[in-house]
Amino acid sequence: MTTQQNKNTQQAIHIGSSCACFAVRKMTRAVTQLYDHHLSEAGLRITQFTLMNAISSFGQVPVYVLAEELVMDRTTLTRNLKPLIKAGLVASVPDQKDARVRNLSLTPQGAELLKTATPYWERAQAEFVEKVGERSWAEVSQGISLIDRALSAGPRPSDRMMASR
Repeated sequence: MTTQQNKNTQQAIHIGSSCACFAVRKMTRAVTQLYDHHLSEAGLRITQFTLMNAISSFGQVPVYVLAEELVMDRTTLTRNLKPLIKAGLVASVPDQKDARVRNLSLTPQGAELLKTATPYWERAQAEFVEKVGERSWAEVSQGISLIDRALSAGPRPSDRMMASR
């Protein structure tokens, strides 16, 4: 390795260690692996479980609202939904008032799989908290919420739902 390549590598490592996005993405990959390990027993990945759980919490939800809630662009959300729709776990139907809008809901099969997968999610959650520590997780969770709100463009659909109750 040349001296210049070595300097570039050292600079990249330094930038990586001080970059919030790098650190958060690295952490989320580790957390994702933990949850995927447990949820694989139910045949799901954490991304799929999260989507199904979010859809379930709304009952029926337009794609654009779910994308807003999950802070995802619609293209990425649609790509992640396709296998769930194809497997018959999520239904996607045109809105009665505007056929351009697709409404999502869990199918009975999807609801049953979500119910089956929940204990595996609970085990992953328990292992995560055990490894990280309850107090640390509470502090991190609060910090994540603060960062999320600081960077968000405004209230999410679930915030508006809670405010209207």
